[in-house]
Amino acid sequence: MSSEGQQLAAPGAYVELQERFERLQRDFAQFREHLPEAFLEMNLPEMRVTFMSQVALALFGFAREDVDAGIMAVSLVDAASFSHLAAAAAQHFAGTVDNGLPYQRQPGQHIFEVTLVRKDGSAFPADLQASYILDDARAPVGVRYILRDTTRRVQAEAERARLAALVEWSEDAIVSRDLDGTVLSWNAGAERLYGYSAAEMVGRPPDIIEAPEVGGQLAQALADQVAGVSRQIETRRRTRDGRMLDVSVSLFPVKDAQGEVVAVGGIGRDIGGRIRQERALERSNQMLSALGAAQTRFIRDGDPSVVFEGLLTALLNLTGSSIGIIGRVAQAGDEPGMQPLAFAEGPGSEELRAFIRNRGRDGLLLSGMCGPCSRVVASGDAVITPEPGRERCACDLEPDHPPLDTFMGLPIHAGTAVVGLAVVANRPGGYTRADAAALAPLLSACGTIIEAMRMEEARRAAEQQLDLALRGADLALWEWDVQGRRISSKSPPSATHLGLPGDASIDEFTALLHPADRDMVSAAFARHAAGETPLIECETRVIRGDGELRWMLTRGTIVERGPQGQPLRGAGTFLDITERRLADEERIRLEQQVRQSQKLESLGVFAGGIAHDFNNLLTAVLGNLFLLEDGLTEDQRELLGDARLAAERGAEVVRRLLTFARPEVSGAETVQLDSLLRETAALARSALTPSVRLVVQHSPGDPLVRGSWTSLQQVLVNLMVNARDAMPGGGTITVARRIEAVGPRHRWAPPDLPRGRYHMVTVTDTGEGIAPEHVDRIFDPFFTTKGVGRGSGLGLPTALGIARAHGGWLAAETAPGNGTTFRLLLPVLSAA
Repeated sequence: MSSEGQQLAAPGAYVELQERFERLQRDFAQFREHLPEAFLEMNLPEMRVTFMSQVALALFGFAREDVDAGIMAVSLVDAASFSHLAAAAAQHFAGTVDNGLPYQRQPGQHIFEVTLVRKDGSAFPADLQASYILDDARAPVGVRYILRDTTRRVQAEAERARLAALVEWSEDAIVSRDLDGTVLSWNAGAERLYGYSAAEMVGRPPDIIEAPEVGGQLAQALADQVAGVSRQIETRRRTRDGRMLDVSVSLFPVKDAQGEVVAVGGIGRDIGGRIRQERALERSNQMLSALGAAQTRFIRDGDPSVVFEGLLTALLNLTGSSIGIIGRVAQAGDEPGMQPLAFAEGPGSEELRAFIRNRGRDGLLLSGMCGPCSRVVASGDAVITPEPGRERCACDLEPDHPPLDTFMGLPIHAGTAVVGLAVVANRPGGYTRADAAALAPLLSACGTIIEAMRMEEARRAAEQQLDLALRGADLALWEWDVQGRRISSKSPPSATHLGLPGDASIDEFTALLHPADRDMVSAAFARHAAGETPLIECETRVIRGDGELRWMLTRGTIVERGPQGQPLRGAGTFLDITERRLADEERIRLEQQVRQSQKLESLGVFAGGIAHDFNNLLTAVLGNLFLLEDGLTEDQRELLGDARLAAERGAEVVRRLLTFARPEVSGAETVQLDSLLRETAALARSALTPSVRLVVQHSPGDPLVRGSWTSLQQVLVNLMVNARDAMPGGGTITVARRIEAVGPRHRWAPPDLPRGRYHMVTVTDTGEGIAPEHVDRIFDPFFTTKGVGRGSGLGLPTALGIARAHGGWLAAETAPGNGTTFRLLLPVLSAA
């Protein structure tokens, strides 16, 4: 382009530049007006505020009009801050502006912490950043400031500083760790407590302070804290010098503003002093408890030695004596004596023991007492003698009496009576009345115990007389607190087998009774308490702790009633009548067995007669039927065969009746029972259903009997088939053998069965059992509980007849719902 064209274009370029400049000015004005931080400008050298952003106006409390009217920048800072800013400006201008040279901006960002002043005069902390406004010659003509109110930050820093000071100077050990367990902070309290400095511990795990006996506790605590759990524990820590400390540690998580755990903390405190105090108090309490326990044992057991030995030890410690004795006043013939209860264990005590042993009756009871001791008992007052040797009485004339340099005898009272005395001797410097007065509480305790001894002895004497009476009658006494609903009993040694409690509530007592008897006993007590019966009298069963049942006869009556006639207290006796009841039950059982034996014998005679007659008739019938067979048609022979089959079945029934009535063993042989059981079980399994399991159990030895293999097998098969029929839903049949000694009162044998050793073969099923009303009839001929056509009613009678023919017996034991057991008794045949 030519020079003329350039000249023509220049005005247009200028306009464009002017527009861009104005646009930039507008953008800058918008930028500084709407900065998020407070922004202001001042000119130099006047230092008058020329501009304030909206944020700055709000921060200082000014309006735009105030800026227009003129605000001096020096009024916006306090004097200290102004001096600090002026010094910084002087430093900036040194070497450049002060020498007329252009301003050289220093590298980096400079932030000043200053105190600003609002329009209302209130001051607040702020961060200030400044940049100079330069002219074309790079000379400063003004300053731009960006201000940030740091009030909250300063307050937070002050609070942190305060907390840091509290942490640092706290007497407690305060430690923080990161989530890996590394120590972040370790205050002076931790240094004092554990002996490690912060420099030694920060940046490493604190395992070094963990006591060996609580190993792993720090790791577990860290895991709990990281999970957000706070805990307080009492544990042990190891110090730098190896000492073990008892400490209480509060453990807590440190969370950020979002609630996330960012660290963990712990505050530890030495509780060794507290624990020592607690242990000292515990030892003191244990000592007092031991004395209380000893007193309790005396009251319970009547043994005063533990109590008096402790009291004498305390007496010697309080008085500083080397010889001492506590005794009980007693009579030795016509003169007073002393029964020693405790001796001192110190110098001279052995001499005192020897003297009392030589002078005592049975080594315990003195036949007399020395002069000072006698004066104590006679006067009921303390006797203190500086030189008791001058007042020795006859008992002191013996050469083996222990030497006494000083002496104090103290009476022990129970009420107004002197029941004992305490003697101490040989304290250097002697004793005073003040010493005697200070020991009054101890002497009072001695008197209480001695009186309790006397009452206990009287009680025991009365109880011994009562026990003799109860033992003779084999009775136990009971007392009934009607309103309190409690019953207590006292049993002599001969009646303790009832298992009755010493004291129990009515409900606890009733629980000891057989469930079937509880309502009856409760009703008997209630009716008598209501006045409906003259006395309580009932026989009941008691369940002992080992499960044994005992029969008890209870008799009693109400012995105390209230003003309105309400029963208050009852008393009576328990009498063990178990043996009498067992004798009655045995008598009834024997009578029943005799009646059953007589019934079976009568049935046998009756059945035998009928069977004999029917056998003769059936013989004629069968013979004639055989003769009629010749010359008959085929149809007639078929009818004749049916008649002959019915006659043969009748003959079989007659044969079984004869076996029941007159059992005989044909072809007697020696039978090995285990072989018989195995073969019979194999034979019976073919008749069992798949749901029935047969188990055969053998016992050691060679089981031999004399009899018929076939007959015995018939009995066993009959019993196994009956067991199968008793379990239509399936079950287990158990066949077992063992040797049983049958005595005079054996419940499985009749009275007329010879006593001796028998093989007992049991066949047990798991069925529903036999109904009680059928048990006495199962051996009756033709009695059966099976359906029509399923049983003849002769199986068990025949089996019983075979057992009797072998010199044995067949018995059944059953309970509804618990199955049935048949026991076959066969005499033992020795191998010889």
